[in-house]
Amino acid sequence: MSQGPFSEARTFPGNLLRRCHQISVAIFLRKCEALSLTQLQYITLCALEEHGAIDQITLGGHTALDRNTVAVVVRKLEERGLVNRSRNPEDRRSMLVTLTDAGRQLRHAAEHAVDEVQAELLAPLAEDDKQTLCRLLQTVADENNHLSRVPVRQSG
Repeated sequence: MSQGPFSEARTFPGNLLRRCHQISVAIFLRKCEALSLTQLQYITLCALEEHGAIDQITLGGHTALDRNTVAVVVRKLEERGLVNRSRNPEDRRSMLVTLTDAGRQLRHAAEHAVDEVQAELLAPLAEDDKQTLCRLLQTVADENNHLSRVPVRQSG
């Protein structure tokens, strides 16, 4: 007896990655609920802490967020006093985004919860399998980066 199209499609790598993403987001939102923090907000705070003040386009390039999404994420972070936006003195058309002390404190406060998210997501796997999965996912992401609608731009 052969599998039907739905049974087969459920095993496609893209579908499995989509399901894992849904699960990851659900765990993240549950673990970070008290901090009112989303995955996109967290990665944005991380990028700003690591790279310092950068324009929104460059921020989107580091985080693989399109310009509309990065604008929404930054606006929500700004409303909470976690980042500041100002005109870029070198290019008046662009906005510089800067992490505030409150943003840095929240990012640090979230570290434990974010670690718990990763642990819970990978809990079904043996230790060696966890490392293998992460290595394989990194390879898939890196080697297919150019195929993304919003590829990660490497720092120069």
